[in-house]
Amino acid sequence: MLNTVLSLALAICTVSAFALQPGKDPVKFAVGVHAGIDIGGAVPYPPGKAIGGENKMSATPRLTPALGLSYTTMFGKHWSAVVESTYKTVALDAQTWVGQQGMRDPDDGTWQYFRGRADASMSFSMLEIPVYVRYAFGDGTNKVFLGGYYARVFKGKFETTPGPGMATPTPSDDKSWSVVNKGDMGTLNFDSGLDNWDAGIIVGYERRIINRVNLSGRFSAGFKDIFRRDSRYLEYAMFHMRGTLMLSYMFMRK
Repeated sequence: MLNTVLSLALAICTVSAFALQPGKDPVKFAVGVHAGIDIGGAVPYPPGKAIGGENKMSATPRLTPALGLSYTTMFGKHWSAVVESTYKTVALDAQTWVGQQGMRDPDDGTWQYFRGRADASMSFSMLEIPVYVRYAFGDGTNKVFLGGYYARVFKGKFETTPGPGMATPTPSDDKSWSVVNKGDMGTLNFDSGLDNWDAGIIVGYERRIINRVNLSGRFSAGFKDIFRRDSRYLEYAMFHMRGTLMLSYMFMRK
């Protein structure tokens, strides 16, 4: 997947270098395509609830391409407004070490409290629609932008496998804790409780590489729990958070 994105980026730059001549920035509107990769996933909120102190996490992102279209309206030389539509899959594998974490079994609804290591896997396939305002410095080579996004999540996956460690249904009773090896509690699948939409803030920086070709880096953070309000599987909320590296090409501008 990553090789596909890099090949597409190289092709865009090659075509642009030979077929396009440097020109002035668009003054009315532009339509473009973009491709990129996302690094991130769902993180606990507040962060100190599950990560920090005696708790810690090690995460490995799975890189998959993001592809989409954009429409830009210019307001003078420096200001512009952009609407994008991007299909992407954001995926992450993580190992967490927790001092005491409550988890509700999605099958029987009972709560278990766990100490030790838990392996988690998550992925979210979505159509993301960012809307942001962009400011260009000087000749327009460098730009910054700020706005928000709405995402429709078509397919979500979130599961965790506790162990090794210790577990109990009653954390206040020290004698009730029992040893748990990996696999003893099975894999807890929380897919059925995931919500099908997300919304949040987006901020980023963009630089023009050659005429009509731009490279941008952006950070996105969700404002809502990844779970529906009627599906409480953890003691804390989980919010979407990710970084994106994007290459864009404006194939039409007037």
